[in-house]
Amino acid sequence: MLAILIGFACGPSFDPNEFMSFFMPEAGNTLTDDSRYFFTPQFYNDAEIAEQYDDNPAPVIDENIKAWSVYMGGELPDSLISKAIYGEEAEAVRVLTSKLERSKPAALEYINFAWDADNGQGNPWNPNASQTDSTQLPAQLEKAKKAYRMSRDVFLKERYAFQAVKLASESGDHKQAQQLYDLMVTPLPKKTFISDWALCRRAGASLTLGDTATAVYEFAQVFDRCPSRRKAAETSLRKYGIRFQEKALSYAKNDRERSAVYALCAIQPGIPMGGKDALAMLGEIVRLTPKNPLIELIMAREINRNEYYYFMTDDEYLRNNLSDSPDSAGFVNRNREAPSYFDKLRSFALESAENKALSNPAFWYTATAYLDYIGHDYKAAQTHLDQAAQAPSDNRELKTQIAVQRMLLLAAQTESITPDTEAKLIGYLEEFDSTGNFRLNNAFTAVCKQFAVAYQHKTEPKRGWLSGCSRSTKQPVDGVDQAKAYLLTVLTTQPGAGTYFASTTDPTVIEDTVSAATIRQTITYTSQPGLTDFDKRLIKLAQIKPESLNLLLGRRLMMEHQYAEAATAFASINPRLWRTAPFSVYFQINPFAIKMPRLVSTDKSNAGKNSVNFPAESVDNPYTPVEFARSMAELEKQAKVASGDKAAELYYQLGCGAWNLSWYGNAWLMVKSYWSAGEPPVYAVSGSPVDKQKKFDVLMNTDYYTTTHAKGYFEQSAKAATTSALADRSAYMAARCEAHAFSMQQSIEQIRNGYVYEEDSTFVKNMTALRKAKYASAYDDFFKNHRRSLFNREMIRECAMYKDFLSFGE
Repeated sequence: MLAILIGFACGPSFDPNEFMSFFMPEAGNTLTDDSRYFFTPQFYNDAEIAEQYDDNPAPVIDENIKAWSVYMGGELPDSLISKAIYGEEAEAVRVLTSKLERSKPAALEYINFAWDADNGQGNPWNPNASQTDSTQLPAQLEKAKKAYRMSRDVFLKERYAFQAVKLASESGDHKQAQQLYDLMVTPLPKKTFISDWALCRRAGASLTLGDTATAVYEFAQVFDRCPSRRKAAETSLRKYGIRFQEKALSYAKNDRERSAVYALCAIQPGIPMGGKDALAMLGEIVRLTPKNPLIELIMAREINRNEYYYFMTDDEYLRNNLSDSPDSAGFVNRNREAPSYFDKLRSFALESAENKALSNPAFWYTATAYLDYIGHDYKAAQTHLDQAAQAPSDNRELKTQIAVQRMLLLAAQTESITPDTEAKLIGYLEEFDSTGNFRLNNAFTAVCKQFAVAYQHKTEPKRGWLSGCSRSTKQPVDGVDQAKAYLLTVLTTQPGAGTYFASTTDPTVIEDTVSAATIRQTITYTSQPGLTDFDKRLIKLAQIKPESLNLLLGRRLMMEHQYAEAATAFASINPRLWRTAPFSVYFQINPFAIKMPRLVSTDKSNAGKNSVNFPAESVDNPYTPVEFARSMAELEKQAKVASGDKAAELYYQLGCGAWNLSWYGNAWLMVKSYWSAGEPPVYAVSGSPVDKQKKFDVLMNTDYYTTTHAKGYFEQSAKAATTSALADRSAYMAARCEAHAFSMQQSIEQIRNGYVYEEDSTFVKNMTALRKAKYASAYDDFFKNHRRSLFNREMIRECAMYKDFLSFGE
């Protein structure tokens, strides 16, 4: 609670794949390398930086390196072969070439040829790569063709065939690339992954020549059979937005090849609803190849994809979409279809759970239970979760998913909180606090919010055999329940998490909205004797310390201008806190000082009557927070019984103190834990007109930005004063406070008018009219009644901004 945010602070980044989702795709049995195909709003489920080469990359041990190792009789380590063939590291190259020169000179000739062919194109990731020499490509292609015809080594022959297809493709002769594949690769009696490398090149040629259906079929076979080119095959469709084409199936020779087409197309982004959507393709994959390793990934992907549309509002979509002109109409339609698609997914999941050809009923029952939960059928969800838990599985993430869903069900079904409910709840909260997984965090924060609401709206459970026809009875919320609700709200900030999540609540928002009464109740609750096991574990989980609570209580009381009680709260804190940061840095200016020119009377005839000497105020802060709060309380007490100039001076000091407790002042640390140049927070508003208006109403009634309370003190000072200069000064400060309220309103109007530029001529005209109508009473009083004075003359001479202040009245 001592965090300081000065200026536009940059918070920690969060997972770019994050969106509102409660279902973990890891719950399905998925190959590790296939996790990149999990649904995400991004291009892939991994950071782009992960695609780059680092300064010291680990040797790549793929199918090719393993094949070379076997070919050489295992006489050289795989890592050395990789460093030689891929990295062309001098020492590794020397060892490899020396070995091949003695035992397999034909292989050495191929290696040298392959290096030359690669160098002809260069490494696109190398910023210091030499200029490519494309003139070498025709000669290298002819050399590959000749070597293919001459070679009797099947290992090398297949590689020369691949090189020929590759070089033709790189030369831009895509038709020849197709022909060379058909002439050189297809006839090979035994094909390995190298042939699939060549097929990937042929598929690229087919795509370039406009034969998209053939390309989809060919890329699908590479994706299905060749791990080392799986990413390249899938990306070739994804980056061009290519989706399923029925004609691609006509090239398939068996069920596996047909299934491969469906699988590759089912994991593409942007698949529309209806027609051959991903669920329909998934059904075909299950029918054709029920052991396909992508089945559970595709199911999880569809659940996640539908969650994205189901949970997101159109306003969030427009705000978060990276496109300059997102298809909001398409989003609205897709959002409307989400519930019915969830129903289809649920039916499919339940059928799959009972499908003997599929080997993992635990996953399918878990998916069914989650879709039951989404559809608010909590009884069915509980039944299917129990079936999932009873089915065998060694997937730890699946067991975690089951536990998460039990936690979500507990929150959804709880009407009356009992000790048994609390015992279950605290176990889940301890398990899922600080997980580092955004889906688990989504569930954790959602459950905390639901139980916080439940504690704040306590009801008596329905009783009797007609209870289903009656409503629960609302009960008064006691201090203990209010405190528990607050601690659960605190947990939504995930204080122990090492990763920031978009669904995590900003702790400063909680601080700014909690009432002093709630903090008092929390202090009482956390310090009471005889805490239950649940109480102790909840307090520990929230990481709430007495000193932090008392500091927050003091701040909330200062915000509410309850100075005496705030002083009591501050006094319970160890005084050494005031000598440490942030107080030693941001509470160093006199909280009663407001920069004002030193005013000296030159009218000797009225000395002591209608003029006053305003000495320069001390800038150094002689107060601790306790002393400042006590001083404000004492000034208020004295002002109530004083009159005349004495009352005017007291109220003026109160006005200065209240002013400095605002965003504009130097004692903001007494009411908030942070200050930002990005305030007031008018931009962070909902797209809902009702919610937006509620936010604006709150802001317009937030004294921290409007300084309304300070204005009241200054007006009382001006009213009580019998000396002109005292009245002038206080009236001027009241007008300045009024200007703050107008500034707040103007910022709101900018948002209401579509983020209009504040210097737009029409907007300026409208704002001038608004200020004259609603925010000019204190200004008019000053302009009409306090300008013919020594104060006015001194301000004109001493304050450069004063003329601008006066210009509104003119």
